[in-house]
Amino acid sequence: MPYVAGIGKVPEKYCFSITDFHDFDFCQFRFYVNHHLRKKYEIAEGSLNMTLGSLLDQAIKNYHLISGKVEKLDELTYLVKAAYKSFVEDLSKKGDKPSFYSSMKPFLTEETLKQAEQIFMDYYKGLEGKVNKSLGQVEFCKSPIKSEDGSCYLLWGWPDAYELAPDGMPEVVDYKFRENIERGKDEMDMDLMPKLYILLASDFLRTRGYKKARFRVRFWQVPKEEGFYEEFDLGVMDGATFLFKQKIDRILNNKEIRFCEKPFCKACKSDKRSDFLKQLQELGLNAI
Repeated sequence: MPYVAGIGKVPEKYCFSITDFHDFDFCQFRFYVNHHLRKKYEIAEGSLNMTLGSLLDQAIKNYHLISGKVEKLDELTYLVKAAYKSFVEDLSKKGDKPSFYSSMKPFLTEETLKQAEQIFMDYYKGLEGKVNKSLGQVEFCKSPIKSEDGSCYLLWGWPDAYELAPDGMPEVVDYKFRENIERGKDEMDMDLMPKLYILLASDFLRTRGYKKARFRVRFWQVPKEEGFYEEFDLGVMDGATFLFKQKIDRILNNKEIRFCEKPFCKACKSDKRSDFLKQLQELGLNAI
C-alpha cells in the first residue's frame, strides 16, 4: 500500500493505517521510524511472497475493472501482466527514490510473473469462474475520528475489493497470499483489521443504500475458504471508532521508545539506527 504524506489538512502524524497499529504493537521503534520519520520505504525489504501478493491484488482489481468479462482462461494472464507492467513503470518513474514498489524490484522477474499468472488462474478455476461481482472501483479511503481536544485523526487505506456475496450482502474483501497457509490463518488479524476496513468502506456502502456489510479475507491459494469474515451493522460503529481513538491517543501520548530487537526487524537492525534514534529524540521521544 503506497504511503500518503498527509491527507488534506491532517498532518501525517495523525493519519493511521492498519500497518501502523500492527507496527506499534510489535515494535515501537519501527513504528516511529516508519510513521513519524516517514522512512518506511527506506528500510523496507521486499520478498517474493510480498511481490506475488501485490501483483495478485492488483490483478483482481483489474479483473473487476473489466466486470469479470473473461471468455477464455488465458485472458486472465493479461490482467496479471497489466499489474506487472504498472509496477515496472512506476519503478522507472521513481528512479532510485524509495517507493512502495522499490523493495520489490529484485523480485519483479519473468519467473515471478509466470508464478502469479498461474496462481491467479488456479484461483479462478477453483471457484469455477464464480468470482463475486464488483460493487465498484476501490479508491483511497479515509475515516475521520475527532479527538477530545477537537483535532482530527484519520484512519486510511485501500481495501482490495468491494464485492457482492451470493446472499446479497456487500463484502469488503482483503485478499491474502501466504506461502504457509496454516500459519497465515493462525496469525491473521481478525480483530482490528475487520473494524478498520469496514469503517473505511462505510461511506461507499452507505451511499449505495447498504445498512449491513461483511468484511472477508480471501486466500489466493484456497479459493473456497469462507471462514475468515465478520459482519457489521453500519449504523452501529461507535464502538469501533472509540477503539481506534483509544489506540491513537495511546500512541500520541507515548514518549518512550521500546525496541523489539528481532533479527528480522529492519528498523532495529538498520545501520541508520543511531541516526533514526537521534531524530526521534529531537521529537521528544526517548529510548528505554
